Amino acid sequence: ARHVPQKKAAAKKVKPKKRVPKPAAADSAKSPATTPIRSLRPEPRDSRHALIDVAIEIIQSRGIDALRVEDVCERVGVSKGSLYWHFGDREGLIREALLEHMYRLGDEQLSVLNSAVDKFTTRDDYLSKIAGAFVDPFDSSQVEGRWQRLELIAGSRRDPKLAPIMAEIQRRHFRYLSDIMERSAREGLLRLDVDPKAIAALLVAVGLGSNVLALLGDEGPQPEAWTASLLVLVDALFPPK
Repeated sequence: ARHVPQKKAAAKKVKPKKRVPKPAAADSAKSPATTPIRSLRPEPRDSRHALIDVAIEIIQSRGIDALRVEDVCERVGVSKGSLYWHFGDREGLIREALLEHMYRLGDEQLSVLNSAVDKFTTRDDYLSKIAGAFVDPFDSSQVEGRWQRLELIAGSRRDPKLAPIMAEIQRRHFRYLSDIMERSAREGLLRLDVDPKAIAALLVAVGLGSNVLALLGDEGPQPEAWTASLLVLVDALFPPK
């Protein structure tokens, strides 16, 4: 075999490491409403997320008692062992599904309120968006979502594993809502002599408490009267003309 002279090995080029910019100090102090709302589920999605999605769908359409591990696994295409590895047992799956569903419900409401502050054109436009989006006891989907939230909050008090998770969800929701109210004050949509956090707490209380109207039937206020009263309440929070 013919001898081929070896070329002198060239010096190995060291690829410079890609610099990852450090977050600025201001970024770490960003308020919740200036950053995206995130659900319980990190990306990318996997079988765990698919199991949660199917469990939520079954609970919403047929109730918790109708959720069977076999049905969930069959629809996702995984074994029972996979489900138990992710959640421990059926109750663990139900717990995670309800928490994720609660996140989604809260994120949807907060996104509407956030948009109302960012995109309002007139005072009346803002009033109609913020009043109707957050507290509508005559919207069956909103009412059902609030009942689920109330039931989960009440149930978590007796579950030592769920209680701290539920408390953090409520704090997260409240922090985001408080930030929206603080921005409302900066935009001239909220009086400066009221505490934005107190208004955020008031909105949460009115929102969850409004479900009582679903039990009153014809003895409760009509939709027009309820909306008018909310508009008066929100209007009173505006700076004086």
